[in-house]
Amino acid sequence: MVLVGSTAAAQSPGGRWARAPYACDGELFTRADTPLLVEPMSVRWFNTDCTVVSSYRVKDIWYLQGRCTAEGKTATIPIMLDWRGDRLVVGWNREPVTEMQRCHP
Repeated sequence: MVLVGSTAAAQSPGGRWARAPYACDGELFTRADTPLLVEPMSVRWFNTDCTVVSSYRVKDIWYLQGRCTAEGKTATIPIMLDWRGDRLVVGWNREPVTEMQRCHP
């Protein structure tokens, strides 16, 4: 499974995403204000680091199973990335979805 190909970064959900531009710059104190980092085999959000252990794609929606560690605990959680160009709708561990925008360098 590869989320980001070497030639397709602009055509994939890979990269840095945030709910608002001010949150793109760094780590803040709540998950809502922290950027989501999507890499080829991992996803990171706030204090949770996930390794992608399985995935499948339906059109522009990625369904992932992440083996995640947060605060010393490890669990496998579902992650949904609904990529819509410069927008990403994120479903995280069955919580309500969050819409984010791509952070630009």
